[in-house]
Amino acid sequence: MNAVPAHYQGVWKRALLTAPGLHDDTTLVFWMQTTRWHADLRIPANRPDCTSCTRLADCSRTQLLGLLQQEGFAGITTVHAETCEWQREFDYHPRGRLDRGRMLFSQCTEAVDEYGIDADYAERWERDPASERKGQVAHIADSTGTVRWLRSGKRFMRVRPRAHGLKQTGDLWSRHHARKASIDDLRQLADFEISYGLIAGPQGCILHSTLPWLEWQHVDLPTQWSDD
Repeated sequence: MNAVPAHYQGVWKRALLTAPGLHDDTTLVFWMQTTRWHADLRIPANRPDCTSCTRLADCSRTQLLGLLQQEGFAGITTVHAETCEWQREFDYHPRGRLDRGRMLFSQCTEAVDEYGIDADYAERWERDPASERKGQVAHIADSTGTVRWLRSGKRFMRVRPRAHGLKQTGDLWSRHHARKASIDDLRQLADFEISYGLIAGPQGCILHSTLPWLEWQHVDLPTQWSDD
């Protein structure tokens, strides 16, 4: 598989999303791109306050419903001419549709406008100057499966998906959308970590996460990385 062009690589922060009936410049969105892998984190501005929580079991039903408004995904990126496709291996809210955009970079490649191919939307992205145009990846096995780590310059992302498979995930989301989900169902759906943070030596500090109580925690980074 061909490497993603260097001018795609690094950390991008979304400045604006527009779509029919939508103008969003408040959702916090980060996209990290390495040679092949991507990770994406999206936290709405109105996410509920979870400062009293240290785990999902501490969250009320209202807090869990608010957490499930988050989005994020990770997987392999392919680029053909101006078309970029994000193949989602892990997806916080899987919808089973293609994710492709037509990408128009600024002349200095520090900003890019993305136009949806399979959906009607436009996004404006700006590069984080603390990132680099060459990232690294680490794949670490734990009790729930494989945790994906990405790093770029002084930034990292960690993705730990739900422990169960697509069918069970789909069943849980179906019950949630039908307003028939139990509080245990909601906890299972919310048990998906996508974290973004700052690297300082062998450790990282989580700045933003789908699990809010992880924010400002320090974590040990993997010791072995690949340029994949």
